[in-house]
Amino acid sequence: MKLRAVLLVPALGALVGGVLVASPAQAVRAQQITGTVSGPGGAGTVGPVRVELLSVVRGGNTKVVRFANNVPDGGRYSFSVPLNGTKNKTSRPYRLRISAPATAGSARSWFWRGKNGKPTTGGRYLRDATVVKATKYGAFRADFRYTTLSGTAPAGSRITVAAAPPSYKGGKEARRELDIPGCANVYATTTASNGTYRVDFLPYGSGDKRYMVAARLGDDERWNNSFGSCFDVQNYRYSRSNMLALNPAGTNHPVEVGASGNHLTVNGAFRGFKPTAQGDRWVSIREAQPGVPVLASPVVAQKATTRAGSATFYNLAPGRYYVELGRRTGCADWYPSRFTNNNTYFKGLDRGPERWKSFPYLSKLSGGANSGLEGIARRANPNPATSAEQGKKPRGFKGWMYRTHCKALGAGGIKTIDISGTGNSRSTRVISKKGAIVKGHVSRVKGKTGTEMMVTLTSQDGKRVLRTDLTDGRGNFYVAGLTPGRWKITLNADSWRGIGRTFTGKHYIKVKAGRTYNAGHLRFK
Repeated sequence: MKLRAVLLVPALGALVGGVLVASPAQAVRAQQITGTVSGPGGAGTVGPVRVELLSVVRGGNTKVVRFANNVPDGGRYSFSVPLNGTKNKTSRPYRLRISAPATAGSARSWFWRGKNGKPTTGGRYLRDATVVKATKYGAFRADFRYTTLSGTAPAGSRITVAAAPPSYKGGKEARRELDIPGCANVYATTTASNGTYRVDFLPYGSGDKRYMVAARLGDDERWNNSFGSCFDVQNYRYSRSNMLALNPAGTNHPVEVGASGNHLTVNGAFRGFKPTAQGDRWVSIREAQPGVPVLASPVVAQKATTRAGSATFYNLAPGRYYVELGRRTGCADWYPSRFTNNNTYFKGLDRGPERWKSFPYLSKLSGGANSGLEGIARRANPNPATSAEQGKKPRGFKGWMYRTHCKALGAGGIKTIDISGTGNSRSTRVISKKGAIVKGHVSRVKGKTGTEMMVTLTSQDGKRVLRTDLTDGRGNFYVAGLTPGRWKITLNADSWRGIGRTFTGKHYIKVKAGRTYNAGHLRFK
């Protein structure tokens, strides 16, 4: 009798460290993605939730592959997903989303983040979600954890709960997509009608400091009780040291809001020229948001200085600011005109309502002091046409026109300052020196004078404020207040008779501080 050697292969796998592991010969066609849902800090207030397994399809859209409805607090969900190919390779990538019953003002869905068996937190949008893949070696465990943020707040205050994303990976493009661009995502907005607030179903991660609470009452706003903005909380460099870390059983965070009491006095100094009111003596306060150019930064306060160059801003919120003197990006004002009106331009459905911008004197407009076109002209900002001067023709001219133009002679000045805490008063000095001047002459075809044409000079680096001038009765202009650098010349860019009129002559000019240059003869048809 012959004995034959036989190789024994387990049919179900083998015990490795007490765990049954599939052998290479075993066909594992599918695997589980599973987990629990729990929120000690929000249990009883959220209600049954829905867990969805998503796949990302072409174009970045999502498709719900599996879902589990009515999962209670402390409950479990499980999805069976196929593995890839005959060799049971890792499954396709998925994302997990959890949603709670809708409630006013709250973001009741978010995406799971973490590692197999180790939840870390959640993300507001798909870009924050962790990729989940099933393997033949065992189920993928993804537990959802949520909690609550609540506390006292001044009655009637508007509460916003926001969180920084897990990362700002993706640069400016990713930061622009945030609910508060460049800063954070909003999870809830609510009103503390009875002196308290409560926001539940917030993703919880152990020690994860990324939440901010903003409270607004009238014109006053505070973030995390001590900061003026979402950026201020992050020290203007995406730091999380000032953010809130939630507790699994719920976090109590009393909210304060009120006037900051921070007063800033700007003392402007003008060197080598007599400042104009609207152009040179204008002060703008911009928040210095990270990664945002100065001229694109939001203006939080602005006003004209006194004749002595002083301006005080009251109750500025804590934060980092650009203080600009004589760097106004846009301005409109009434100017004496050599024309009785511009009604040829102000006609039709699109421009007809703007006819109030052009008249010989106010009573020639339709309506009265508080109605019609005259009423609009009298209320126009920044300089309402309410003085006796606009009630008659200006001497040496034929009428009035409202132009998007303010003359400036200085190059302007800028300074960055930090304001912290509350109840502080400080002052800063900003200097504006005489800028360069570009002169020239404008004419139309057949030698006609280019009267009251707008000439604009725009810096090529995008950091300096543009400057403008209107040609006089002979077609001459001088654009002043230019900082050193290369400038582009644009003709007739004021929307009166067309934007960016094609012309022959000098289109670019380079200047140095305090000098005068001639752009020559600019001709257009």
